[in-house]
Amino acid sequence: MKGDIELEPTTSSVSVQRVQKKDQAPLVKKSEKLDEQVGNTLTKPVKGVEITFTLKKISAKKVDLSTMVWLENERDQELLDEFAISDILPTFKEYGQEVPAFGREECGVIQVADGSRRRFTAITAKSDFYVWVGELSDEQMNYLSEVGNNYRPTSAYEQGQKALRLLKSGKSQEEAAEIVGKGRRAMMREVNTAMLPKPFIKALPSPNDLSARQGETLFKAYKKLDEQQQDSLITFFENWCKEKGKYTAEDLVEFFIKKCGSSKPEPEKPRKLAMGATVALKNGNATINIPKVSDDSLKAIEDFISQTLSKEALDNC
Repeated sequence: MKGDIELEPTTSSVSVQRVQKKDQAPLVKKSEKLDEQVGNTLTKPVKGVEITFTLKKISAKKVDLSTMVWLENERDQELLDEFAISDILPTFKEYGQEVPAFGREECGVIQVADGSRRRFTAITAKSDFYVWVGELSDEQMNYLSEVGNNYRPTSAYEQGQKALRLLKSGKSQEEAAEIVGKGRRAMMREVNTAMLPKPFIKALPSPNDLSARQGETLFKAYKKLDEQQQDSLITFFENWCKEKGKYTAEDLVEFFIKKCGSSKPEPEKPRKLAMGATVALKNGNATINIPKVSDDSLKAIEDFISQTLSKEALDNC
């Protein structure tokens, strides 16, 4: 399990908005407290090796040019916008950065492994940026990127990009699937999703709104188009759907299907289980319906689901 570095979500920038009571002293920005710690060191194990980090502050006007995101980070930086950081931007603006990023420095530029969203938020908010900087190997940088992305998982499109890079480097489907820790079929759904035109993905409220199953279905329709039709579809999403938030993910998927000249696929019918129970899958979300279930049976089912999902979470860490 990837857990040998302690990142405490309870102190992240996604904390609940504080309500300042009347006569209460003004809240001190977290970034002001971090200012007092700049230059301090922190020792943490990363991939079994003790690393000493030094806290550094990058002034707001230098964040964009003095830092960069580690190139192997799975999160697609082109998909970051104010919608993608809406969960942390308000508190970032009001209280500053609460938790420093992690990275390393090479040739005077800080490479951010864990904290790409915080970096983009600092640039957007025109705020100072704080990073724990240590001497990290490429393997450790990859590890920290994966740990950081566990907080807000990357989309099927982004995960597919990683697998696609492995395939283009000469790995077989089986080898790539083993590296990303997924079944070959599940990985290829994500690979197909990753080959959808980026203007469509950028038009979505969030890339996470598109499941791998949906993405694969859309790609199969897209690849049947000739080059001119594909260009027309790309132009449509660049020009007509660039107003973020105007359309829902379902609207955009329907636009995509219509532009491909295909009919909207029939919704998947619920699968029947024993004793009249059914399970329905939509956009990667399962809904289970169990009529007339006893308390004992419900408890056993809840325990089984909890154990299964907990094991899956551990396996994916």
